[in-house]
Amino acid sequence: MAAVEVREGYKYYGSKSNPKIILNYLNMNVMRGSIYGLLGASGCGKTTLLSCIVGQRQLNSGNIRVLDTQPGDIPGSRIGYMPQEIALVEEMTVTETIYYFGRIYGLTEEKIKEKFKLLRDLLQLPPPKQLVKKCSGGQQRRVSFACAMIHDPELLILDEPTVGLDPMLREKIWDFLVDSTRNSKMAVIITTHYIEEAKQANCIGLMRNGVLLAEDTPIAIMQKFECNSIEDAFLILSQKQGDSDVIVANDGNKATGTSTVMSSVEVIDTETNRVPLEKPSLKFVDENDNKTEYLEHEMENRKKIWFSTRGRVKALMTKNFVQLFRQPSGIIFMLMFPLIQLTCFYLAIGKTPTNLKLGIVTNEINDYTKCFSKNLTTVYNYNNTCEFNKISCRYITELGDGIAERVYFNSVADAHSAAKRTDVVGYIHFPHNFSESIKSVLEDGRFADDSAFVNAELSVHIDMTDQQIAFFVERKLRDKFDSFMKNVLADCDLPTSLANIPVQFQEPVYGSFDIEFQQYVAPGVVMTMVFFLATLMTAAVFISERMDGVWDRTLVAGVSATEMLWAHLLTQIIIMAFQSFEVIMYIGIVFDTYNKGDSTTLVFLLTLTAFCGMLFGLLISVYCKSHTEANFVATGAFYPMIILCGLLWPLEGMPKSLQEIVMFFPFTIPSISARNIIEKGWSITHGQVYNGFIVMTAWIVIFFTLCIIGIKRKS
Repeated sequence: MAAVEVREGYKYYGSKSNPKIILNYLNMNVMRGSIYGLLGASGCGKTTLLSCIVGQRQLNSGNIRVLDTQPGDIPGSRIGYMPQEIALVEEMTVTETIYYFGRIYGLTEEKIKEKFKLLRDLLQLPPPKQLVKKCSGGQQRRVSFACAMIHDPELLILDEPTVGLDPMLREKIWDFLVDSTRNSKMAVIITTHYIEEAKQANCIGLMRNGVLLAEDTPIAIMQKFECNSIEDAFLILSQKQGDSDVIVANDGNKATGTSTVMSSVEVIDTETNRVPLEKPSLKFVDENDNKTEYLEHEMENRKKIWFSTRGRVKALMTKNFVQLFRQPSGIIFMLMFPLIQLTCFYLAIGKTPTNLKLGIVTNEINDYTKCFSKNLTTVYNYNNTCEFNKISCRYITELGDGIAERVYFNSVADAHSAAKRTDVVGYIHFPHNFSESIKSVLEDGRFADDSAFVNAELSVHIDMTDQQIAFFVERKLRDKFDSFMKNVLADCDLPTSLANIPVQFQEPVYGSFDIEFQQYVAPGVVMTMVFFLATLMTAAVFISERMDGVWDRTLVAGVSATEMLWAHLLTQIIIMAFQSFEVIMYIGIVFDTYNKGDSTTLVFLLTLTAFCGMLFGLLISVYCKSHTEANFVATGAFYPMIILCGLLWPLEGMPKSLQEIVMFFPFTIPSISARNIIEKGWSITHGQVYNGFIVMTAWIVIFFTLCIIGIKRKS
């Protein structure tokens, strides 16, 4: 009974109009209890053929039967697969690697331990506690070979297993394979560059340019061509085939070619270039004799897979945690990056600007040192009248250097020139009759001269190119002038309310008058941070596994893409819940950030946000082929979300049509919900809090659905 049958296998890459042919109507038979050596130069299509057999790729036309079923439908426990690349998790030890594959194949701990001991002696494996990334290339290939053999598969597929190995070890491996196939029904397909070592195979296939030139026992092929080595026979066949590939028409039908194909050591008609479907040198067993045995075995395997699903997810989660915690960068990224980013935010954003310089020009005095004289009296109050003397000095001294360092100039021209050179952020000018004008306005009121009103004002000139600095200086100068005038009025026994504008701001409904910009943007910053940290980490992990071959090898081992997805989701939920708790505790304890609401609700919202970001990263990894492409997509999504989510500027400042769009962004409404929890103390039952949870849940469903669709399409 054949373990593998390939009929009319045709595979190409590129477009139909200009195809790059990899498999050219190839036919192949691998019998149970035998070793099949697939020989050919690099690029002839061997690896592509094997990937089609294990279900990683599909033929464009033709048919493959593997263990009497279609590729991809076979329980992973029936196939052992060693790909050409190492395809192992570098952060795991040798023991952890063997046990990982044993568990996903559904083996018990005792069985894994027994097989590990056998394979360790056979393959001379590295020390059990040695990390895979610390092993040499040859050692890694031996570990990879052991992983393929750990579960005694019915079909063992080895892609270049002996490359870089010691000749004595290669011979030992071949002896083991020969002995295993002789005493069981296990079939082995092995590709190798060492043509002569394939003499020990029961059957060999000589492959060139996607065509199987010959398929028979090594002795029969050498006898047919009257040569002493398989390599010489291969050379003769290659010369007969010629340098030209078989020509295939655009409609997929083969045209007349120049190649000569051999099968059962007989030359085949060059007009059809097809291998016979029935091979006289191979004896088939009646399927009815083995049908019952096969069905029983199939049911046993499916039960085994079903009951080991939970164990496989556990093994996958263990692998995920090992990968993360064995990498210093992973620990820093997971635990330290949120704290580092929050520290940078709280230390850099919303703080009072310092190291500013503000110009001072007053025409009331010639010497600024007089303003700081202890004998200077600026307000004289007697007989219900007030006299002012150099009152600009009083404002200058009360101003202090708390807002900006005062720089004194003798003229407006000098101060303006310094502002032009950006030596100062601006300057204040007091007229020469500032004191008299203040007195006239206070005493005469509406009967005062117009010039008195003009000269009683401070002239402030500020550089407005940096509006945050300008608004800060402007607000502080207003506050200082307000307190200055109230102090002057108090010295004159006048009501201080005269200095107030006729608008009174009472106790705020929410928040306080002292709230800083930092407090406003903090919820949005925290949410975008956990979202995109999860995005980048997930995209990096999945793309690395796919590029290293770990993803495909795990799929071939029988683990479904959905199981791998769930294992990663469960792993990330644990990490993200911890991250969210860590973030809330850190900003509360270190930066004394208050939270008027329920911390559990806030942690839950942050965890949901991180989970959504993780799914976004998974979505990126599904549709992007490289880290570079994934980084472009993540960065391209990052800035529009940051700019449009209301973090940098209120949503009310956007056009109405744009507001309606950005409300559906992943963390626009959730950021508002977080702010309502922190600042207003609202619970999850409030409409403007639970709507954030609804939006985030909706995006989670959308991303998860798209991920499942993408993974199934690629699978």
